[in-house]
Amino acid sequence: MHEEWFQSMADDEDMPSATEITPIKSFIDGEISAAEAARRCTCRIAAEPLPNLEFLWSLCESMAIELPSTQGKIVELLAAIKKIPDPVRNGQPCRINGEKVFSQLGYFGAGFADGWSGLRDLSRAPDQPLGPEKWARINAFAARLTTRFVIDWRHRNVETIDDALDKKYLQDARTRDFFLPAAASQIIYGALPLWNLGNDPGAEPRLSPYRDWVAWRKKLGELADSGDLAEDIKALLRQAVEVMDATAQGPESSSWLV
Repeated sequence: MHEEWFQSMADDEDMPSATEITPIKSFIDGEISAAEAARRCTCRIAAEPLPNLEFLWSLCESMAIELPSTQGKIVELLAAIKKIPDPVRNGQPCRINGEKVFSQLGYFGAGFADGWSGLRDLSRAPDQPLGPEKWARINAFAARLTTRFVIDWRHRNVETIDDALDKKYLQDARTRDFFLPAAASQIIYGALPLWNLGNDPGAEPRLSPYRDWVAWRKKLGELADSGDLAEDIKALLRQAVEVMDATAQGPESSSWLV
């Protein structure tokens, strides 16, 4: 399936050139390492007078949403890009919007935030049948990014869970079905960072959870047993509750890095 997708990206004038697309595909296919893919897909950008990563970041975000099975690989690739030396201009590391090009993934956060807001708005668009699925996928991606320290999106992660458990959204079947799978995805792929809210990324896991954890667990458990939800949503909620319980049983032995 992803063969056709990559070809469509190569044919799209608004996507990166083959210089970026080819090594990423080779990495996804297991032909080269993340470090090698990172080096190859950034070499042209690093040589530009004013490095522009917008198309590369767009490609990564599109992959995360349209090819969700590649999310783990994309996160691994972005972590490798952060280790690439930043291009230097006039004796100083080059920056985009104040962020270093590679080590701080210049402009990635801003572009991701734009995509996040656009997909969240689909909750008000009943004519978008893939809205809930796309929103769940981008939330899973955000949780994976946070878990690997690629970018700290915990405030967005909490926002998604709070949306899902907000009474005004739970009372409307359409918004409820939109927000709940995304909240479950945040927990399934990012439970430990959520447990550790208030701690710096990478700190020793807390022995007791962030203050909202217990309330989240209680409400999600109730919803998982509710007769009002579709079975696939209840299955996701049960999976999220199981991950929360496993995290609570031994946070000190859990690794906040997967």
